[in-house]
Amino acid sequence: MMKSHFFYRALICAFLVCSCTVEMNQTIETATPAMIPTAPSTSNFPVTPVPVTWAHLGLTGKLVYLSSTTEGDTLTSHVRMLDLTSGDMATIFSFPLAWIYYATISPDTKTLVMSFDPPRQSSSSSRRSLYVIPLDASAEVQPLFTPPTSDDHYTQVEWSPDGEYLYYVHYNSQIRIEGQLDPVYDILRMKYPDGQPEKIADHAFWPRLSSDSSKLAYIVVDPDTARNELFVANADGSNPERVELSGSQPFEIIDAPIFTPDGQSILFSAPQPGQSYQPNFLERLMGIQVARAHSIPSDWWSVSVTGGTPTQLTNIQTVNLFASIAPDQKHIASLSGEGIFVMDLDGSTLTQLLSDSGVHGTISWIP
Repeated sequence: MMKSHFFYRALICAFLVCSCTVEMNQTIETATPAMIPTAPSTSNFPVTPVPVTWAHLGLTGKLVYLSSTTEGDTLTSHVRMLDLTSGDMATIFSFPLAWIYYATISPDTKTLVMSFDPPRQSSSSSRRSLYVIPLDASAEVQPLFTPPTSDDHYTQVEWSPDGEYLYYVHYNSQIRIEGQLDPVYDILRMKYPDGQPEKIADHAFWPRLSSDSSKLAYIVVDPDTARNELFVANADGSNPERVELSGSQPFEIIDAPIFTPDGQSILFSAPQPGQSYQPNFLERLMGIQVARAHSIPSDWWSVSVTGGTPTQLTNIQTVNLFASIAPDQKHIASLSGEGIFVMDLDGSTLTQLLSDSGVHGTISWIP
């Protein structure tokens, strides 16, 4: 059991990296919420009140995000929901001695699918796979499907906005390319709930769909330069095109791409151009290789889907960046190395909502 305790302590240390966020004075225009399904009430779960210091922004809806805490040698992963109107922060699920890597919520806000490493004995290997659970916690967590072998792992998972498909990243721990640190990642999709998986992109990860479910953005590692390359394809993976990024220095690493609501631009997380990635000891130990820029102080950038010079949206130099567009399509919520912040689509009105160095992985903004 000592090995297990060391693993989880190391894992939490890898994510507890802090930096600073800022608040700008520009206010946000309030929009009328869309007439779409709403998430479970926070009153159904244990609630911690949070001061609504962001009330002047007029934000609505709920943020569902991943967090973790430690008590002694025990690491516990949580799925939490913050009501942006009332400030009620509810813990929906808690999993002791487990780790949640990634989570996505169905468009009807009823179901959560996550990349999850359940509790295990110290002698067993990672079982990082996909699991499903109702967002109202009315049933137990269940595997989405059975991996073909114990060496098959599943990391990032995204729902298409139309609710028809799940997109996810797969790798086999026994398959490597000589001379490369990264495993061989591929993007697959399946019709939910019981469709057959189909591979739609080779050597790719970080899948994200446009709001109309017609386009797919993702990252590919160039085998010659080891740089991350941003790609856009049709939703079925056809007609892939590299998004050419111009500038005096190339981006070595790019993470967490997301389309703007109009589908004309892509936001992504990255360090300053030219800054290279070298895995630290904990990353080598735990196999954290997909989210490269997450371990390096980074910022949000924006570029047209047709390519060009990226625009730097923030100047926060923090880690663990992952974003979700608000239902009103005017704001962005993002995880950072020390908590959660919100900003306008152009990076202005950057405001910290929660200070919590235990947040990690993903965040979803739902009605």
